[in-house]
Amino acid sequence: MKYLLPLLVVILTFSCQTNTNKQVDQNSTSAPETTSLRYQTDTLLNTQDYLILGNTSSEVEVIKTNQIRDYSGYEVLAEYEDDLIIGKAVSRDQLSLFRKFNPTANFKDYPVEVYHGALAEPDFSTAPDAKAFESRIKDACNNGINFAGHYTLVIWGCGAPCQTGVVVNRKTGEIIEGYQTSLGSDFRKDSKLIIMNSAAIDPNTNLIEICSYCTVSEEVWTGKEFNTIN
Repeated sequence: MKYLLPLLVVILTFSCQTNTNKQVDQNSTSAPETTSLRYQTDTLLNTQDYLILGNTSSEVEVIKTNQIRDYSGYEVLAEYEDDLIIGKAVSRDQLSLFRKFNPTANFKDYPVEVYHGALAEPDFSTAPDAKAFESRIKDACNNGINFAGHYTLVIWGCGAPCQTGVVVNRKTGEIIEGYQTSLGSDFRKDSKLIIMNSAAIDPNTNLIEICSYCTVSEEVWTGKEFNTIN
């Protein structure tokens, strides 16, 4: 272990970007600890997108899902978006698998003017199911605009790890459903950009320890829905 930490620091110094715009919402859930490096002794794979640590005798590859037929004898160890991490003669718990967070945009790329007019109250006729969370939604709206210029993004827990919520248009009162995360989000009142599952990103290394619910996405609010940035 005394040799592993310096190795990891050197790797991250040259391969990771610093995430400078970090404000995670209060409903976020902690991601898996990235410091528990179980059996790792060496760097098995270090690409622009992935860092994999493990025993030097292990064979690992990152491929696209449609390539799996070309890798006879390999087992799928993990998935991230449309990538598969596969290995031969190795188990998942012998490795530490990380996705590097390489942001393609920042909040300043999607600016919006913050509305300063009269704020409409949430109109529950536009989303009847939201009536079950009326008190929570009204309380959040009392704090004003917090997202994308003239919206209040209201978030609450729905289990572990799970967050759901609504977006309230403060000009019209319309309530729009469709927010869903596992590890919170990062957003601004003066930007349409939102980073979903932002708490999965280690703030010191910009690494995401891969798990079934740790996929991070950069998305833009259109006024009706969240669209992923390609």
